[in-house]
Amino acid sequence: MLDERELISRMRQGEQQAFNEFFDSYAPRLSAFAARRSSLDSVAIEDVVQMTMINAMRSLESYRGGAALFTWLCRICRNVLVDARRKSARQPHAQSVEELSAERPLATVVQLTEFRDPLYECEADSTRGAVRRVINSLPGHYARILELRFGDELSGQEIARTLELSESAAESLLARARQAFRAAWKAYCENDRLIAAPKGGAL
Repeated sequence: MLDERELISRMRQGEQQAFNEFFDSYAPRLSAFAARRSSLDSVAIEDVVQMTMINAMRSLESYRGGAALFTWLCRICRNVLVDARRKSARQPHAQSVEELSAERPLATVVQLTEFRDPLYECEADSTRGAVRRVINSLPGHYARILELRFGDELSGQEIARTLELSESAAESLLARARQAFRAAWKAYCENDRLIAAPKGGAL
């Protein structure tokens, strides 16, 4: 596991190997983070990740270590995603593979081209939406820690640092949040089945 403070220090000193380690360690996680939070295509996600990394490297002096490095990167990524969505809405344009290759010959950050059945995608989007609604119905501190663990994929140590808790306190809070989610999800699914069931009780 990277020593974040040491890595940032080396990057501030301009060490190329440190920048390579930074990119290799965090770009894939940011790709997954951005893909979960938008409907942008793989090329746009790639651009988002690259811009996030560039903005982060430009802002190294502002990083004080108050939050985990990945959490800090996610904050930057959210802002870049907002800009990307606005740009996409203003300039809808379909590009050919040849055009994309000509524009981005060295782009290799994200590989999200695996084919998926559209019906599967619809089902997955529906499930993600339901999960999001249930999480948002929980108390704020439960929703927050679930987002850090399963949305941002932070480790227990990173969560504790972000929330300014001891690791044992963070683990306890996460356990309670997961229990609350399971109960809320069960209630949601049962209610959904009741709504979907034919009148008269016939199945």
